Amino acid sequence: MNMNLKNLFALIDVEIPEEISSLEFPGHLATDSRDVTKGSAFVALEGEKTDGHNFIPQAVANGAALVIVRTGKNPGGLNIPVIELENPERDLALLASKKLKFHEENDTLHEVIAITGSVGKTTTRAALQLILKNKFKVHAPERSFNTLIGCTATVLAMPLETEILILEFGANKPGEIRELTDYFPPTMSVLTEIAPVHLEGFGDIQGVLNEKIEITHSPVMTSIVYNNDNELLNGAFKYVVKSMGVGESKDSDFVISHDTSDYKLPALSFVLAHRPTQEIARFNVNVWGKHNAVPLSLAASVGHELGLSLAECSESLENFQALEGRGRVIILDENKFLVDDAYNANPASMTASLETFNKINLPGKIAVLGEMRELGEDAAKYHADLDNLLENLDCVILTGKIWREALNGKNYIFVDTWQEALEAAQKFMNENEWHGILVKGSHSIGLENVVKAVRNEE
Repeated sequence: MNMNLKNLFALIDVEIPEEISSLEFPGHLATDSRDVTKGSAFVALEGEKTDGHNFIPQAVANGAALVIVRTGKNPGGLNIPVIELENPERDLALLASKKLKFHEENDTLHEVIAITGSVGKTTTRAALQLILKNKFKVHAPERSFNTLIGCTATVLAMPLETEILILEFGANKPGEIRELTDYFPPTMSVLTEIAPVHLEGFGDIQGVLNEKIEITHSPVMTSIVYNNDNELLNGAFKYVVKSMGVGESKDSDFVISHDTSDYKLPALSFVLAHRPTQEIARFNVNVWGKHNAVPLSLAASVGHELGLSLAECSESLENFQALEGRGRVIILDENKFLVDDAYNANPASMTASLETFNKINLPGKIAVLGEMRELGEDAAKYHADLDNLLENLDCVILTGKIWREALNGKNYIFVDTWQEALEAAQKFMNENEWHGILVKGSHSIGLENVVKAVRNEE
């Protein structure tokens, strides 16, 4: 079936004006006018603080080829097609769900792989996409599109010839993983980690676990690959045909081993073995830190389950590059490096990044850290727990009021904004010999601006 606008929207019983019915749905859907490129579809969503309908002119100016609005909010006078829906977010999610089912019923789509967990989702997705693309026609999100509208946008942009779809499932309050699972039921799932994140929504770590394992309620689930080193995940899966543990535990199906303590930048080296067959392969990947062995191994394990050898997975990942803001190592010159880990932060990822930074045997190390948000009433404790990983660094700049509450009286530099953090870092770099700078914090703090400034200076 030709997936033009008429046939596509007929899946949810929405009639499309005849004059645009033969047009194809754009291959890119954006909910932010700043993300619109030539040929995009722009969806005007009404949020708590902003109304996307106010940004339709900007979307059109940026090249939108289609605009989707709430019924009755068509601004009129546009020179591009407009589709009105009663509830754009929900109606498009239903449309994407119907489109996914259409693919499956026509035997074009073999697997829907959903990745969830507290950390490592996007790294796992990017690595898995790289591993599978040489053997399958793979479709995956452009970025960390792990919400309902993000998954919707990914599915609606999926070409008809897609054989494997990869999605990310994120959540910051109860019910969101189950909702995504109901709309987009995965046949395979990957669970990266259970860690104390979004505790304002989930209450405690058990609430995080309960939310993430909702993914196992998919009626078409055949297997799940999970981090067996996380004790909370052991025995947590009751609704799947097969589960495969990955980690350093001897009980894992896929076992990670690190046989080197030489922390050279930016390479990570580890060995992954499949215990049932005794297949083994070494992985050399240009990423930051031992902790990234888990998401990379999870991706390789899925590839192995889909018929690739571990050696083939390893070869594919030789070209893997850490994503912006997620442990990307930038060599500034032969004596200096920058770690861009500024996209997000929680106790697990902050600990892992700092542990790696401490193991780099170079003098003059600077840490610019933003506070970890959405941790609930124990937020100060989680920050205070990091003190032993900070005290041996040469310069520690802490951004946000939670740090002051947690580590008051310490010989650190406390600031309130990324601008002040940058100023403090520049002062230290100008007055002292230095070799490495780590930048990490919750995305809303804006520490990516520190990364940009340091890169431009060198």
